[in-house]
Amino acid sequence: MTQFYLLSVLANLVAGLTLAGDYLGGRFKFLASFKSLRETRSGQLAVGLIALGVGVITVFVRAPGDYVPVVGDLLPSLAGMAMGLALLVEAFRQKVEDRGPQGTLISRAVLTYRVPAGIAGVAVALAHFLFPAAVIL
Repeated sequence: MTQFYLLSVLANLVAGLTLAGDYLGGRFKFLASFKSLRETRSGQLAVGLIALGVGVITVFVRAPGDYVPVVGDLLPSLAGMAMGLALLVEAFRQKVEDRGPQGTLISRAVLTYRVPAGIAGVAVALAHFLFPAAVIL
């Protein structure tokens, strides 16, 4: 459906900009608002849940022009789920870090690559927008 296609593009774009907000906000001043969105726990939860939910839904719903029933939006779906999980892990990081060294290890493993994951998510969203009929994109 066209609505899920647009929702997938927007969710991946916002989640990617939120994850890479520190880096992109320093480079481009008009993207500095995404840095403040990532700094609030409610913003992280909202964007993370939306990106994760849309990623799960778009595994089963095809974009316009897709001929393959399930894997048509595989890359945007996986990117949305990964960025959504990264934002949720970052939102719950404070509670996990209180549990000891295991929480610190988990949060470091996930959050070390949040900027490259965010930039990759933005690239996937833009490519998905420009090439809607590509099979895996």
